Amino acid sequence: MSLLSYFLVVTEHEKADVRFAGMFYLIMAHLGTAFILITFLIFYQTAGSFSFEDFRMQGHALPEGMKSLVFWAALIGFGAKAGIVPLYVWLPYAHPAAPSHVSALMSGVMIKTAIYGLFRVYWDFLPANIHENLPWWFGFTILVVGTVSALLGVMYALMEHDLKSLLAFHSVENIGIILMGLGAGMLFHSYGMDSLAVLGVIASLYHTLNHATFKALLFMGAGSLLYATHTRNMEEYGGLLKLMPWTGLFFLIGAVSISGLPPTNGFVSEWLVFQSLFLSFKEPSIFVELMLPIAAALLAFTGALALACFAKAFAISFLAQPRSNHARHAREVPLTMRAGMGMLAIMCVVLGLTPMVVIPLLDDVTFPLLDTTIRWKVLELGGWALAPVSREFASLSTPLLFLLLSGLIGLALILCWVIGGKLRARSYITWGCGLKANSRMEYTATGFVQPIKRVFSSLYQPTVKLEANLLEESRYFAKQRKFDFYIEPIFLKYLYNPVVEFFSTLAERFRMIQSGSLSLYLGYIFLTLILLLLFVI
Repeated sequence: MSLLSYFLVVTEHEKADVRFAGMFYLIMAHLGTAFILITFLIFYQTAGSFSFEDFRMQGHALPEGMKSLVFWAALIGFGAKAGIVPLYVWLPYAHPAAPSHVSALMSGVMIKTAIYGLFRVYWDFLPANIHENLPWWFGFTILVVGTVSALLGVMYALMEHDLKSLLAFHSVENIGIILMGLGAGMLFHSYGMDSLAVLGVIASLYHTLNHATFKALLFMGAGSLLYATHTRNMEEYGGLLKLMPWTGLFFLIGAVSISGLPPTNGFVSEWLVFQSLFLSFKEPSIFVELMLPIAAALLAFTGALALACFAKAFAISFLAQPRSNHARHAREVPLTMRAGMGMLAIMCVVLGLTPMVVIPLLDDVTFPLLDTTIRWKVLELGGWALAPVSREFASLSTPLLFLLLSGLIGLALILCWVIGGKLRARSYITWGCGLKANSRMEYTATGFVQPIKRVFSSLYQPTVKLEANLLEESRYFAKQRKFDFYIEPIFLKYLYNPVVEFFSTLAERFRMIQSGSLSLYLGYIFLTLILLLLFVI
């Protein structure tokens, strides 16, 4: 998986930044592979085989310390593949470098393989039997990692103006939401509350399926914009909705889905995650009872920031006037590209309107792991409504909500026709304080996120550069001014860069043993052989 993804990422290997992104991804993928191997080797030591069948239910033979080691090794190994914080750093490099359809495959399928791995280890391999309760801090750790990943992922996405980098950070956010459901399910299971545990796991799996759908759609939409404009910079877009109406419609459906708005699929799965977190009042632990509502509040904040982010992405890209020649000369993409986006857009709506079909399928997946089924408790009114606890506590019917929204839109159109009569197209010049509006007067992606950047400046640590080319006659007037700002992710600055510098310094010191002398290299081999023989004896 890692090797094939590497070759796909470096498709345009003639570019230096693409080669760097590919190597960065390969290093992180191998780091994850190393920890996954540790996980499997520990199970092999007990099972005597690498077969998953033999791994299953071998948890009783592992001491508590080894179980904890398996937990952390799996979290780091599969987490590096999935892109959790702080192991996400390869995502914003690999996705912009890879072709857009490859990014759709990597985000929609590849990183979900890591989620599958976590589910298999935590629910299938570690427990000695179905009814064994793992330590509560396993689930709590997953919940914390998921919450931090969701929040930081969307906050860094807001600062991105490269559309594919923005989507890459949103993969971090949605992996965090998936882990929040998984962590809540593990917490409930540790206290023997299996019905609530199944709810958390189903919410996590539902969002896994949904994210694979709407993120693939959005990456294909980004690829269509790149195909039409030859740039990924949103600051050079604008006015594309008139030129690319089908791409704009499909991208809007994906943006609504990932923002968790009804009646799309993202809304249903996030609502189920919220319900699993709000049921913390049933927890016997006061600490956990307090932490789950805090996680729910942070998830709500994450959803608000995601909505703001995609309001920026869609509005800056598709509305107003073109900001560059690339955007002015854009044309709708070919039918085959539109067909791919159209199928995924339909799936986003269908998965949101048919939870009565999806939840029983996911319930069949969780039943062998927890020996509990909840489809009859969650589905109400013959499957037309969801009620995890009871109708009085919380209920949702996306088909009814869809009919209500459609009816309101139809009513509004009828009223417009009755009041306004026959609709006519009329063109006016946009009012701009007495001036003719142009693209330089439009809101930019940089301006859109300026308030958020200022509020969270301690996290972003922005670097602002303002260069002015002044006139020789007067220092008060400038020929040209250049403004630039960038942010440096805290984990890259305080974790990865020091590690890279340490190993670079260490490698420089070890270069002295690489003298180019064949006799010296033979001496190294001889000395190593003697040490190995002494160790064996």
